[in-house]
Amino acid sequence: MSWFIIILNILELATALTGFLFWKKIKDSHWKWFPIYLGIIFLTEMTGEYFLHVKADLKTNIAVYSYFGIPVQFFFFYWLFHQQFKNTNKSKWPLISAAVYFISLVADLLYISKIQFYFESFSYVIGCVFLLVLILIYFNRFIKSDEIIRYKSSMKFWVCIGLLVFYVGAMPFFAFRKALYVDNKDFFYIYWYAQFGLNYLMYLFFIISFIWGKPK
Repeated sequence: MSWFIIILNILELATALTGFLFWKKIKDSHWKWFPIYLGIIFLTEMTGEYFLHVKADLKTNIAVYSYFGIPVQFFFFYWLFHQQFKNTNKSKWPLISAAVYFISLVADLLYISKIQFYFESFSYVIGCVFLLVLILIYFNRFIKSDEIIRYKSSMKFWVCIGLLVFYVGAMPFFAFRKALYVDNKDFFYIYWYAQFGLNYLMYLFFIISFIWGKPK
């Protein structure tokens, strides 16, 4: 295991623990599920890395992320946006996003991933695109509301900044990883290191959301 992965795991665990440290502040809102989600992600990472680095079982490692780890991430954040957009005219968008992602995931696992395809993970690209749509809808509402004045105390603001940094910034790498490795290994490794940096930033923004943010 490289130090880049170890640092990421430490940040994942630190973010989950920070959430539980501020549990009293969030326990009466839907944000109480955020540290639980973060804990699940950390345990998923540990499971995947165990199969890869201890058992040398790449197939199971990939299955852990493909069938559980990555879908949990997208479905959780779609749910989080659903809570944010509830009782507004945008409430249907998270539901549409989850439905389209689910269809793309099933198609990916049953058919697309088994054929020669341009994207390494078609469903991952779809998931990121719809997550970006939800983030843009949120920020459009955010800048038009009084909440922008109190941005520092908005948990959703910091979480969305983190999501924007990682999922949008790293999407091309995870979407075209195989092609990059074959066609341009130098750029592949540069991007490989860069996506770790983006991942670190995302978790740091999540930590800020727990420390500065107030659940709404």
